[in-house]
Amino acid sequence: MHVLIYIFAFYAIGILSYECGCFEYYLAVSAFILVYNAFTTKRFLYSLSIAAFVFLSFINSYYNSIFVLKQYINEEIDLVVEISHKNKQSSESEYVSYNARVLSINNYKLREEENTIIYVKEENEVKENSVAQFTGRIADNRFSKNRMMFNYENYLKSKKIGAVVFLKGDVKTLKENVSWFRSLSVDFKNYTENTFYDKLDKENADIILSIILGDSDYLDESTYDGIKGMGLAHIFAVSGTHIALMYVFLITLFRLFLNYRLSWGLTWVLIWVYGFLIGFPVTVLRALVMFTVLFGAEMFYRKYNSLNSIGLAALILTLYNPFWITDAGFLLSFTAALSLIFYNRYILKYVLYKNIIIKSISLYLFLQLFTLPVVAYYFNYLPLMGIFYNLILIQIFLVIIIYGFILLLTSGFLLEFLVIPFKIFDYILYCLKYIISLANNVAYNGVIIPTMSGCEIIFFYIVLAAMLYFLSCNSFRIKKCVITILLSFCIFDFIIIPSMDSKVYFNVVDANQGLFTTVKYKNINLIFDCGSNKNGFGEYTAVPYLTKHGIRTIEGVFISHWDEDHYSGLKEIINNNIKIKKIFSSFDSDEYKVNILKKGNFSNIDERLKIETLWPDKNYIAKSTNNGSMVILMSFDNIKIFMAGDIEMEAEDMLLGMEHADILIVPHHGSKTSSTDSFVNMLKPDLAVISYGNNNYGMPSEEVISRYERNKSTILTTYNEGEINFILNDGEIYYNTYTGQKSDNFYKLYFTGLIPNLINFCLLLYCILYKGERYEL
Repeated sequence: MHVLIYIFAFYAIGILSYECGCFEYYLAVSAFILVYNAFTTKRFLYSLSIAAFVFLSFINSYYNSIFVLKQYINEEIDLVVEISHKNKQSSESEYVSYNARVLSINNYKLREEENTIIYVKEENEVKENSVAQFTGRIADNRFSKNRMMFNYENYLKSKKIGAVVFLKGDVKTLKENVSWFRSLSVDFKNYTENTFYDKLDKENADIILSIILGDSDYLDESTYDGIKGMGLAHIFAVSGTHIALMYVFLITLFRLFLNYRLSWGLTWVLIWVYGFLIGFPVTVLRALVMFTVLFGAEMFYRKYNSLNSIGLAALILTLYNPFWITDAGFLLSFTAALSLIFYNRYILKYVLYKNIIIKSISLYLFLQLFTLPVVAYYFNYLPLMGIFYNLILIQIFLVIIIYGFILLLTSGFLLEFLVIPFKIFDYILYCLKYIISLANNVAYNGVIIPTMSGCEIIFFYIVLAAMLYFLSCNSFRIKKCVITILLSFCIFDFIIIPSMDSKVYFNVVDANQGLFTTVKYKNINLIFDCGSNKNGFGEYTAVPYLTKHGIRTIEGVFISHWDEDHYSGLKEIINNNIKIKKIFSSFDSDEYKVNILKKGNFSNIDERLKIETLWPDKNYIAKSTNNGSMVILMSFDNIKIFMAGDIEMEAEDMLLGMEHADILIVPHHGSKTSSTDSFVNMLKPDLAVISYGNNNYGMPSEEVISRYERNKSTILTTYNEGEINFILNDGEIYYNTYTGQKSDNFYKLYFTGLIPNLINFCLLLYCILYKGERYEL
């Protein structure tokens, strides 16, 4: 029985439910399951052990969410820190970053040291493996709060960091060479860099350094993008692949002159030393823990259980840091390891041809299928040609890794004899670069895929588990039942429900100080404004948001006016091959072909969804771009959404006489120059949405907010609530936000398709647990 897998499963779900703010519900459900299991199986100690880990998931998550530095956000404080090591500097940044541990704040010694990252200007000298004192500003970790998007705060938590520090002034070094062990790691990194930078072309040196040190920051962006497109990124982030290759090479080498157990022992020691020298990346830790369990089984002649070793490795790592559970490397590493186990147990026997190429292709395809939700969630790209590149290049990478290590280990005392070997190595790396460059010119290396929702991921793995059961089951009757139920799942969820869906999905994206809204109705996608004052908004917010939601064609983009904070993301959208059929605005643009809309223009999508332009008038001469903003009224059945751009008092007075609005995108981000008393009293919006971020303009004005409050409007802001999602259906408005705020009627949406899916799921469980043979996965 795979006890550790079950313990980790309950523990991991506890961590995720804590992050989602629903741990109390999970506690109730898990308590019911465990009590029921205890009394039906009479295994009380087993259930009690799992219950202990459920409670531990809450305690550990809460404990690891406490950060002292967060109390000083946007403040300057005096710090004493222990600098561990320097990170690779980006060519585009003026800052150098260092990993560090905070020892004291404002002369107050912390009870427990806290991790952080120190950002230092290039001209400041900071020494690795030292204790330093300086004044620093604690940076706000608040980036965009949008569903399924990169979350910087969660990224820092996965590194046990609560906040980062920007150095102010000079650094005073209090102590050098703090840790002998850390000195080894720093010296190894410096020695490796110096060896390859001195003897190889810089770009070639960057390639081998990224492979040996497991740091893709050494690669320039275009090279790394090409490598990811080929499906070879796992080679450049030290992972189980590296450990497996090192294991095979070392065990083969040592077996030439040592006995089996001694060879195992030396291999185990060297692999752990290597992990220590490169800083124990999470993917390496997973492989090292599993390798240690395997090593122990070999040494003490015990049976090795691969599933329990995976459970043990995952449990050990998440006990140390529970938020590794959301780390892309952690998830990819463990799902890939699981896929190998399931492939060998359930798939391999059905592979008709046993030659190595066919087996490798079938294994790669199953691995891609098994890791698809993780790849879709974090990367939105599936490398279709990766199977061929891996088959062709994995042997080359094996040679490069072994050759690189041999040169590294021998260059310290045989350097004068290695001129020719280094030249040969340079040539090999040139060939690798050429292959990567050639492969990038292939038209269809991969496809862009949307992110799966949480429910879709659960559904995906339920179907996959059912299919594995189908392959293992010996009863033809049960197989027919399982296939029938799976087909009904797919037909209902992917054909019937989507074809009947006639809701309007209106999303206000967190664009910092700007505005970005999207509308989805049936197969039609629209955008109303798409800009921000934040640099890189198009590349890091607009394009990823559309990609993750599977939007590759946009029927119409409506730009209220041509200020950066309302259209800056448009260029990147077009450059990333997202098709925009038409662009609408009230005034022309020098950059884009625009269809001009003025007061009185109508765009009827169908008899239910209508778009009316309320402003500006054809004869209006705008004294400011703000008052020339295009004002849109979108109507769906009897629900009205009013989008007013950046209009101010002058334009608002021209619009008096308009009717009540159910949803209002508050003009000019809540500026005091807009939302006059007469304007607010005229519209009396039920929901007033303010899109803004950190700014020096005093937006939104407290006076403006009080006007909407006096009209009993529910105020939602992207600054506080993050992304805001509205669903319009049957005359009702439902909404929820990134932070979990929901409309009172939102629960009704949970029942859409719930009963048929619940029946299907119960039938599937019944077939597997009671009518078929039981199999442990």
